[in-house]
Amino acid sequence: MQNYPIILGTAGHIDHGKTSLVKALTGIDTDRLKEEKERGITTELGFAHLDLNGRRFGLVDVPGHERFIKAMVAGAGGLDLVCLVIAADEGIMPQTREHLDICELLGVRLGTIVLSKADLVDEEWLQLVASDIKEELVGSFLEDAEIIPVSVKTGQGLDDLRNTLMKLTDGLQTRTPDGRFRLPVDRIFSVKGFGTVVTGTVISGNAAVGDELICAPGGRPAKIRGLQIHGEEATKARAGMRCAMNVAGIGVDEIARGDVFVHEGSITPSHIIDINFRYLKSCKSPLKKRSRVLLHHGTTQRMAMLVMVDREELLPGEEAIAQLRLDSTEPLVALPGDKVIVRGFVVQKHYGTTIGGGEVIRVQAPKTRGSAIEANELLTQMAHADQIEKMALEIKSAKAAGRDASELAQRTGLSPQIMGSSLQRLVETETIVRAGKGKLAVFMHGEQMARLEKQATDAVGVFHESFPEKRGMPKAELVSKMPSVLPAKLFDLLLATLVGRKALEVDQDVLRRPGKGAADTSELSDLEAVIEGLYASWGNTPERTKNLPEVTGAPLKVVKTACHHLLTLKTLIKVSDDLYLHVDAITALKAGLLRHFEGESEMTPGQWKEIVGASRKFTIPLAEYFDRERITIRVENVRKLRSV
Repeated sequence: MQNYPIILGTAGHIDHGKTSLVKALTGIDTDRLKEEKERGITTELGFAHLDLNGRRFGLVDVPGHERFIKAMVAGAGGLDLVCLVIAADEGIMPQTREHLDICELLGVRLGTIVLSKADLVDEEWLQLVASDIKEELVGSFLEDAEIIPVSVKTGQGLDDLRNTLMKLTDGLQTRTPDGRFRLPVDRIFSVKGFGTVVTGTVISGNAAVGDELICAPGGRPAKIRGLQIHGEEATKARAGMRCAMNVAGIGVDEIARGDVFVHEGSITPSHIIDINFRYLKSCKSPLKKRSRVLLHHGTTQRMAMLVMVDREELLPGEEAIAQLRLDSTEPLVALPGDKVIVRGFVVQKHYGTTIGGGEVIRVQAPKTRGSAIEANELLTQMAHADQIEKMALEIKSAKAAGRDASELAQRTGLSPQIMGSSLQRLVETETIVRAGKGKLAVFMHGEQMARLEKQATDAVGVFHESFPEKRGMPKAELVSKMPSVLPAKLFDLLLATLVGRKALEVDQDVLRRPGKGAADTSELSDLEAVIEGLYASWGNTPERTKNLPEVTGAPLKVVKTACHHLLTLKTLIKVSDDLYLHVDAITALKAGLLRHFEGESEMTPGQWKEIVGASRKFTIPLAEYFDRERITIRVENVRKLRSV
């Protein structure tokens, strides 16, 4: 038998025979709840399986009543095929139309029509109903689907249905296990002797027994103890499989329908997502720019605000880029390419409350604003881009902050192999630039890097005009002129690029334009020699620079120039804006720090005071200096030695 099941779902109006059809095909009664038995309707998802000539079908029986559309959407989200069930004695009904639209919005593209209860009508009536159905389905993905009259009482049409299902599987593409593992939970229960069990359809990736997972969006940890695929023990679950998962470390009361099991660190949930939204033509009035809606994603339902990005209203049948902003404190575990359903709050005549749906373009999105023309244009480009182009635009949207490899993986959901090859191609075409290697790499769009290069060279040029007597601009000062979000790795790459093109020159920690800057000299003036001697004698408790004119008798401007030269030569080290120390004092303090950590894992303020031999006036800025130098790190009220 094939190594993955085909997920087949039923859809259609209440009491049109969906559950009876599943039972006739499989022998399994999917109405498992007492309420369902008593009322004769399906209120929750039901599951069964069917084996046909070595192919396994996982059957999902969804509720037909309008009040249980939430469960219907949850079941339809992972379907490969659908049986649209229409009772021969009633024909097309409100939930028939709504279920059809939901399946289409969720990306179902193959299926058949089952004309159920065929034994209740004569042949002429059957032909009439079939003709009405054909007319109703024009323009839908089932427009050319076969219509099969079926009676579960007499067995009529069941073999024809099985044969049709077999034919349809020939056109199916196998779901690949690429991407991030996600199992949206549709049922939770406990089994004596095993503990917590959850069920769902794996929508992407794969996981195996023993894997450590988290239950998102809450982040509660769990471990896979066991797996079953349609009642059979398994060691691995992959995309497209209907799965029961026995999880350890988490209780039944800690999981809710709509939660998603994922590998830790693989996905960051979103409070705002951008979608390509389709407004159903069955709706009777324009949709306003901002509308409160019910959002369905996988097995999750959330309240949200639907906001049009580039228009004031949307007419029935139109498509547009929109943003979904979740009301709930719990975000959505979504990825680009996912399908969503959007529902309103008023039942439409001869229909339900579904108003549209679409495909996720971007997750963890910033709020769109009508005035942000550039940002909205980028979003429009993302909506129509292929996988590699979308990756480049995702990096471009980060501007000067860039994106690291981990963040890109969480935002795209791509497997490491696919993401790596896409990034490599973008680097080779110079669409993006890369700083660092492997998991520590950071990426920036080439257009953004070009803007930063101009900004850097312009800043150094302005410095030369303002201070022609100086050798050049201190590197630290250029850092302060660049965007604060610019990662250090990308700043270093920026400088290396400019130096390589001879747009800038580097002289120790000073930057200059070629042919600019005062001549270099390591000789000290009389005043500079005096100041150096003073700082050498002061050790860890020097005078503040503002007091140097009084100590030396020189004007403040002259003193500042002398100190700047000593800083350039690294004779003096700047600890804070008005506190410099001689390099020998800093070197001695660093040695004392490292000796302390040879025998201790942390350092208290009192211990640091003892090493410095000075008051808080000096110990606090000195401690912060070594933090900035990445020698120590503050953890609550103590400091520890950095590992990297």
